[in-house]
Amino acid sequence: MTADARLLLLGLMGSGKSSVGRALAVRLQVPYVDNDREIALLAGEPTVDLATRGGDVLHQWEAAYAAGLAQRPAPFVAGLPGSCADRPDELEALRHSATLIYLRCDADTLVDRVSHDAPRPWLTTVDPRVFVEQTLARRDPVLLRLAQHVVDAGAPLPDVVEAVARLVAT
Repeated sequence: MTADARLLLLGLMGSGKSSVGRALAVRLQVPYVDNDREIALLAGEPTVDLATRGGDVLHQWEAAYAAGLAQRPAPFVAGLPGSCADRPDELEALRHSATLIYLRCDADTLVDRVSHDAPRPWLTTVDPRVFVEQTLARRDPVLLRLAQHVVDAGAPLPDVVEAVARLVAT
């Protein structure tokens, strides 16, 4: 990894962006940028609260966070909110200043992970399986097209971190 590298992890909720990002940053000895923390700092309130306000409030703050990553001093590892896949122009712009790595998982893995994670307000009124399958069908083609690298994030965490570290070492 070069001193000017910005590694941005893409994926759906439950793909491991935060877990992989933290471990990868330690492995590469660079800072980790936590998207929930950074968005909360920008917005002045936690992302869970932004999500419960409804509409596009959370997504607007996510877009502002993503745009700021292009200006953030490198090197670092950061996760991008899953909703970035719904704004392909945003990802296309980030490709010029960062390496986009898609942590790809199948629907079963994603459903299992989000079902065992901390509560996500946007999943309380929907069937998580239906939500994940619909979201995966919409976002997967975009992420496959725009990511410079794709990693099987259904593997155990150490294996995923190793796979990403090998990609960025070359």
